Amino acid sequence: MDRVRGRLAESLPLAEAIMAAIDDCIQDSILKDILIQQKAEVVQMILETFDKDKYEKAIKSEAYEDGYTEGRKEGYDLRLLEQVQKKLARGKSAEEIAQDLEETPETIAGLISRLQEK
Repeated sequence: MDRVRGRLAESLPLAEAIMAAIDDCIQDSILKDILIQQKAEVVQMILETFDKDKYEKAIKSEAYEDGYTEGRKEGYDLRLLEQVQKKLARGKSAEEIAQDLEETPETIAGLISRLQEK
């Protein structure tokens, strides 16, 4: 399954990702005999049990968590950053945002700079 996930990360369709992962396993002598003899059954079993929506949600969740952790390392509170972004979109000035969020103007200015870098 790890190899299937790796192939999905390469943007292959599910069926192609499964076939490529099986071919990789055969080449690397992982369950080679079984995969050669019962390749079609293995593909069908994986297609029936693999929930692509659940997989994509897990990947997005993991990416969000990684981003949140990275933001915390850099000293930013991502929730605060999101609030600043929303208030900017509503046309509020940095001073108004600082007052609304009870933050210093310098903190808000730093967050706005960070948003503009993206």
